[in-house]
Amino acid sequence: MSPYHFLAYLAIAYYIALYSVHFALLLVGYRVALRWKYAGYIEEAHRLSRSALVPPVTIAVDTEALGDDAIQWVDRALSHRFPQLEVLVLCGDPDEPRVDLLVKAYYLRRVDRVFKRVLDSPRPDRVYQSDDRRLTLVVAEGSRRGALLNLALNLARYPLFGVADRGSFLAEDALLRMVRPFMEAEASAPAVMGVEIPLEMEGDDLLPPRRITRFSLMESLRFQLGYLLGAPFLGGPAVMHGAFVLYRKEDLVSAGGFAPSPSVQEAEMDMTLRLHRLMREARRRYRFVFLPQLVDRRDFPCAWREHVRDEGERWKGMRAAFSRHADMFLRRRYGWLGMAHLPAFWLFVHVAPAVGFASTLLTLLFFFLGLVGWKVLAFFLAAFALYPALVGALTVVAARRELGILGGQGALLYGYAFMTQLWFRQLSSLAAYISGFR
Repeated sequence: MSPYHFLAYLAIAYYIALYSVHFALLLVGYRVALRWKYAGYIEEAHRLSRSALVPPVTIAVDTEALGDDAIQWVDRALSHRFPQLEVLVLCGDPDEPRVDLLVKAYYLRRVDRVFKRVLDSPRPDRVYQSDDRRLTLVVAEGSRRGALLNLALNLARYPLFGVADRGSFLAEDALLRMVRPFMEAEASAPAVMGVEIPLEMEGDDLLPPRRITRFSLMESLRFQLGYLLGAPFLGGPAVMHGAFVLYRKEDLVSAGGFAPSPSVQEAEMDMTLRLHRLMREARRRYRFVFLPQLVDRRDFPCAWREHVRDEGERWKGMRAAFSRHADMFLRRRYGWLGMAHLPAFWLFVHVAPAVGFASTLLTLLFFFLGLVGWKVLAFFLAAFALYPALVGALTVVAARRELGILGGQGALLYGYAFMTQLWFRQLSSLAAYISGFR
């Protein structure tokens, strides 16, 4: 066997291994989805809404994450059918126009809020509060978004702490379903999140109008249902981030709070590894929870540039989180997380675009130079494109059967799922990988 054939077959083996992992996680995730379905979370929401045992929740949100209509976001958050809830709106820019808008709309009055400073955080310059104390607006000039989350932790009055980002709107009864894992004694739940879809999909059955949004949705569903759903039952996930994540305040404080990161996404990725470290070193039985149910709707990218920018921020956050916790790699004390999840995530996700681009370029170059034949090229294209496209199509099957969304679209759905893994994911990952190093 020539060196060129060896390199080409090595690239084929890499892609087969990569998407076999995706396929295996999708199968595990599908089995987990059936388990949650039988648990009856949706059916029990009405009973929990009237229960005095439901733990109260604090929701923290940055003004940048409120979207274009801050009033609508706050209205929908406060109108949820939930026994006890408070919303903390955080702002690091004193000139933010949304501050005056919220103060006038909700008749907020300026107060001198006294709180216990359990974490290192910036000092608030101004604090506004509603008469019923359900809405609090905090201005801390020049603070980074990770530091603002620590300030919110200091101010939070309730034991559960939710972080909202990227203009997310919670689905009906989402909070009631998300608090239930914290109420169960089977295993400690460091964090809970669930399925998120675009804001435009109000009817659940209609695909978003823009093609880039459709492609982005298909890739997001593959990551949610093909990794986040199954990974907790295999010692993971390596990182966990979303438009809305619910934590236990006590765990966040014990983990040292959020890293003072420029983005909420990076702070959440870092917090995932902090919570893993905390639970492992305390020898606690725990499991991160990803509910296979619709939890929120958020803004998805509407243009190629937006998608690449979002993916680039994800790469930056992942790289920063992994560098801070590099000592967890290949350490037996962290179990499957340290020995398998972190190395595999680094290889198959973090550096995959660079490896994929190099392997594709070399294989095509070898073929055009006559160094390998049609047989090798056919095997490579099957491993590079057809196999991942099959995984994408199976993700749609899981979404339609277990989530009850994306119904009635027929062949169009599978076509987008197929094409997303055929070319969209490859090109967007490479572009985001390059932008992440800028």
